Order: sequence, then C-alpha cells, then structure tokens
Amino acid sequence: TRSRTLLFLSYRDSRVPSTRFARSRRSDYYDDVYSSADEHQGLMNNGDPGYIAVDLNPSPPEWWSGVADQVEVILAAVPAKIAALDKLHAKHVLPGFADRSQEERDIETATTDLTKDFRRCQSLIQRIGVLGPTSHPFPPSASSAGHETLAAKNVQRGLAARVQELSATFRKKQRVYMEKLQGHAIKNQDLLIASGTLSLKGLEGMSAVDDDVEAASHTRTQSLSLEQAGSSSEFQLRNRELNEIANSIAGLAELFKDLSVLVIDQGTLLDSVEYNIEQASVSMQEAVEDLKVATRYQKNTGRRKCIFLLLLIIFGLILVLIFKPRRSHS
Repeated sequence: TRSRTLLFLSYRDSRVPSTRFARSRRSDYYDDVYSSADEHQGLMNNGDPGYIAVDLNPSPPEWWSGVADQVEVILAAVPAKIAALDKLHAKHVLPGFADRSQEERDIETATTDLTKDFRRCQSLIQRIGVLGPTSHPFPPSASSAGHETLAAKNVQRGLAARVQELSATFRKKQRVYMEKLQGHAIKNQDLLIASGTLSLKGLEGMSAVDDDVEAASHTRTQSLSLEQAGSSSEFQLRNRELNEIANSIAGLAELFKDLSVLVIDQGTLLDSVEYNIEQASVSMQEAVEDLKVATRYQKNTGRRKCIFLLLLIIFGLILVLIFKPRRSHS
C-alpha cells in the first residue's frame, strides 16, 4: 500500500477554510422526526427536500499529483532494494574460492537500478516546481492558483527530504562496502609485496575519508596506481569493483547536493515560521497587559459615573436652595 499521509498534510496545510455555507431552511419534517421515537426514520428522509449543503474544496490538481504519485511508488520500493543489495554485499565480502562473477553482476545491476531510481526521483521532483496549472477555471480565482502552488511546494520539499534520507542511507552502505573491498585489496597487496610479486614504489594507502566525493576520487587514484603496479586478475577485479562503487558514490553525492537546496529552503521556511510564532507570543503578552489595563479602567468607569451623578445631584440641590422662593412671615 502507498502512504498518502504526505499528500493529505499538503492539502490540509494549503487549504483555507471556506466561510460560505449554503444552508437551506429546514422543513417541518425534521420537527416531526425529532418528536418521534423512531430515529431510523430521521436518518432516512425518503426524498424529503430539507437538506444542508456544505461547500467543499475541489479535488487535488492533476498537474502535480500524478508526478508525486510516481515518486511515492519509486520511494516505496527503494528500502527493499537497499536491503537486498546489502545482503549481496555481505555475501560477496565473505572469503571464498568459487567463481563470483554472477554475484558481481547482480551487485552491479542492483546498484545501477537504485542510482537510476534516485535520479528519476530527482527529475520528477524538479518537474513539480516547473509545472504549472494547465486549466483556467471560470470565474478566475487568484487564491485557488496560489493555494495549488503552495501545496505543490510543500509536496516537493517533503519528497526531497525523503529522497535525501534514502540516498544518504544508500551512500553509507556503499561506503562501508567499498571500505571492506579496500581492506581485502590491501591484504592481497601485502601478500604480493611479501612474496616479491609487487614493489612498494608508486603505491599509496588511502587515508580516512570525510566526504564522499573526496573518497571516490581517492579510490579512483588508488585503483590507477594498483593497475600500474601489477596486472593480476584479482587486482583488476577489485579495481573494477572499486571504480564502479566510487562512481556510484560520486553520483549520489551530487544528487544529495541538488536535493539539499530544497531541504535548506524548507529549513528557512521553518525558521521564518518559528520567528513569526515568537513574535506572536510577544504580541500576545502585550495584548494581555493591555487587556488588564482596559479591565481596570472598565471597573473604575462605574464608580466614576456614580461620583459624577452625585455631583450633579448636589449641584442641582444647591441651585434649588438658591432659587427657591422664601416664605413671607405674616
């Protein structure tokens, strides 16, 4: 089964909740239903015209969902292929005297297949950013096109992160296998040097590698030096295997760099979201303080009104006392 979680999350993140709800007036039928004891009749209205219509978003756009499905299918098969290739590597590095040409061909085929899968995923992910909506809805809506573009970018970044993770796992296993082959080649080289078949002139050991591209270049250099030192069939076989693995690692390293651009873009977007959340938190704290001040003023408003009313009454009574006609004493 294919995982549809990524597409669902992209639809949910890019969807703007609609505020338009087309609701019709309920008929008197529902009043009768609610008063009746049989709730099943309330669920089955038997063609009653009373209903509630809710506005729904259209189906996902076809111009990038199909490409995303293709990438999902390829990525779903990659872990099983990596596990099978790992078993072939473990079997091939075991010591033995039998002919292993078939194992080497199987390893080469599996490695080439995985490399092609990663490159195909890269090209498909890049197509998501290049493609655009081919249909023009009527009436035109600028917001719908913007939402589709945002959803496509979310899917593109998510798929790029998954491809980068799987390619990193594949590169790590390739490096481990290459180091094991180099160990066997160095052991055989030491035996030939001890027997006098090879000389130490022109041979250099490979130092520890920190980067995959650098490791691949060192491997090619060492393979050329071994070819110049001797023409043994065992050395030629190991050199050919090391060259193939080095080329595969170098290609995957370039693919990893290309996909890292999208992942870095996603990280930048997350940083901006985090910054906006922090600013919103500060604004909320200031709003709470303002609400406290407003609450205090609101409480004091009633008291001030009472004081003002009492002052008006006192002023009115004073006016009454001043202008009140005095009674004459007879």
